[in-house]
Amino acid sequence: MRQIPPLSVLLALFVPLVHSVVRPARADEPAKPWKALSDRCQKLSNEANYQGALEACERAYELNPDPGLLVYIAQIQTALLRPVQAHDALQRYLRSGPLAEANRQMAETQVRYLETLIAKLVVTAPGPGSEIRVDDQPIDPRALSQGVPLAAGVHRVTIQVEGSTFSRFVPLRGGETTRIELPGSGTLLLSCALPEARFSIDDHEVDAAQASAGVPLSAGTHRIIFEAGVVRFPVQSVLVSPDQRATVVCTPPAATVLPAARPAMNQRGYWVTGAGLSLGIAAVVTGIYNASEYDRWQSANESLRSNRSQLEFARFESQARDNDQLMDSIRTRRKVAIGLGIAGGLVSAGGVALLFHDSAASAPRGSGSWLRKIATGVTFNGASSSGEIAWRGAW
Repeated sequence: MRQIPPLSVLLALFVPLVHSVVRPARADEPAKPWKALSDRCQKLSNEANYQGALEACERAYELNPDPGLLVYIAQIQTALLRPVQAHDALQRYLRSGPLAEANRQMAETQVRYLETLIAKLVVTAPGPGSEIRVDDQPIDPRALSQGVPLAAGVHRVTIQVEGSTFSRFVPLRGGETTRIELPGSGTLLLSCALPEARFSIDDHEVDAAQASAGVPLSAGTHRIIFEAGVVRFPVQSVLVSPDQRATVVCTPPAATVLPAARPAMNQRGYWVTGAGLSLGIAAVVTGIYNASEYDRWQSANESLRSNRSQLEFARFESQARDNDQLMDSIRTRRKVAIGLGIAGGLVSAGGVALLFHDSAASAPRGSGSWLRKIATGVTFNGASSSGEIAWRGAW
């Protein structure tokens, strides 16, 4: 970037021109207000009080538009490092009327040199309603769209649109035109650790890979929505600044409870309960069969008593032995039935305990088993439902 030359060099360029255009006052010339201001301008300029000298010269020019005062104003603006204003003053001097050819050539040479210290900024901005400032000075957006001359260097450009303010530092090179677009663009990164997360920006779904890599967006406020499964997070408004990267991570509010995967009912509980019921049924069947066998033993025993005298001893002994063996079998089956009944009861109790344990473990995660629903009723949206609905929900 071209640097502004030392102040002494710039001012030296104006010395020949100032001497050639300033007419010295005659002793017999009557005092005039503009003349006093012109003298004050020269005096303050020699004292390096350039701001005071500029005010005096501009006031003198208002009272008497002498082209020579424009040269003084250009010299002072150059001393204040304002090449744009100095260029404007010399252009007005060249348009002021007939000039001596030497003065015109000298002024044109200085204008061309000042143009190497001036850059043009062209800004493309949103529609009407936006306010743009350059170095905290308001600038008409229409003028910026055509190009505004500025001193070479770095300038701060600020735009206020839709209630948001954005700033950019723009380097300008002398003699060149720089074009920028406001408010500019930034990058938004979206991240969510939940499985199967989906992302939407301004109601448009974004691919997860692109969201994690960064989505280029125009500077401003954008609507972000995270979704995971059946959960839809509240809409977030994120301000994207130009030339910056913003990251948004999905964070559920404190009151939001994410649904966990519903655990399956403990299959061991069903199997153990079924085994206990099977043992109980086996005990009942054994008891029924044993009762019929006991009736048969009792009938055989009564027959032996009534026919004891009529039967031969060997036959009576054989029938009595068979009847005793039948009784032994009945006693054994009775013990088996009792054992099966006790075992079936214990196993069934264990299975039911497993079912209740699973139901209690599922309840905090928002899912209840059919067994729990039967015992406590069903609640949907805060309303208690009937047992019929509980069974329907379970199945």
